[in-house]
Amino acid sequence: MKSKYALMASAIASLVCTPAVQAQSAVTIYGVLDTSLQTAHTGTGTTTRLDSSAVAPSRIGFQGTEDLGGGLAAVFRLENGFNLDTGGIAGNGALFNRESWVGLRGSLGQIQAGVNYSALFTTYVNYSLGELNTLGWGNATNNFVYVPSARLSNSVRYVSPSMAGVTVRAVMAFGTEGAAPRTMGDTVSLGSNYKNGAFSADLDYLQQKYAATTATTSPVYLGKYYLAAASYDFGFIKPAVLYQIHRGSPDPASAVSSTFANPDNNFYEINATIPRMAGGTLLLSFGQYRRQSSSSGNASSYGVRYDYRLSRRTGLYLGVSEIRNNSNAAFTVSNAGGPGVATTAGSNVSSFVVGMVSTF
Repeated sequence: MKSKYALMASAIASLVCTPAVQAQSAVTIYGVLDTSLQTAHTGTGTTTRLDSSAVAPSRIGFQGTEDLGGGLAAVFRLENGFNLDTGGIAGNGALFNRESWVGLRGSLGQIQAGVNYSALFTTYVNYSLGELNTLGWGNATNNFVYVPSARLSNSVRYVSPSMAGVTVRAVMAFGTEGAAPRTMGDTVSLGSNYKNGAFSADLDYLQQKYAATTATTSPVYLGKYYLAAASYDFGFIKPAVLYQIHRGSPDPASAVSSTFANPDNNFYEINATIPRMAGGTLLLSFGQYRRQSSSSGNASSYGVRYDYRLSRRTGLYLGVSEIRNNSNAAFTVSNAGGPGVATTAGSNVSSFVVGMVSTF
């Protein structure tokens, strides 16, 4: 009797599960766990804290592909960022706050809709170097990047196939989707990448509408970003450079994420990774932020980080970094998944970190 019930249960499970298995080609659950101990000296004293997401944003994600036939596939990704030190959701508190999209992939490229990264963000990641993760603790770009230009809600993203080494990226976002001011946050982002052996170069453009306040009567203006980057892997060293220009009219007095306002500025990063340094990889980074309206808003970033892999999935890191702020600048040494220890305008920040990254 027992075997009869087992056989019936097996048959029912087969009928229920088989269509899903046949329809879904592959689903992957993945994640990154990053925890660190950081000490930062700022204008208000010294802070030591257990932290999350210093080098790599702590996250869990789900991605899948379904073969639709004829070279066409349905694809999706859902990715949640969280704080490993508290267990809380990171960022804006949304469940899938890092990426959330569904799309189609075929011979003409991939198109996806949801929460997407801009063409600028792809370039930041590709050229702000590191061994355990890119665009992380110690990278100058990570300290100066303006987040509303990197991750875009209510957006559609297209990536072309590589043609003679050239890949094209395009993203359009609908900002606040009619909430007042009506077109605030509307974004168009275009980028191109060229790869030839060890050489890689990118050119990107992004325009984004911003406002002074979220009041219904607040006028909407246009901010424009121009980004160029290049790298070359010599084997014994891989240098890279990024240079970004932002211009808007009128020039806002300060950066305000909720209104997408960003002061006119230029910033650049020059970095290099040196592999096989006592079994690990050394990252060197230098960059500067230049406020166009006044040099009092300028800042410089210095970073040195050593990454050591214990295995393919687990690594240790330690680093030192410094931000030198002019009188009206308040940049800090930022984590990959969020802000670092806050400072006051005109105060320098020096920071030390030691931590561990594990992936699954």
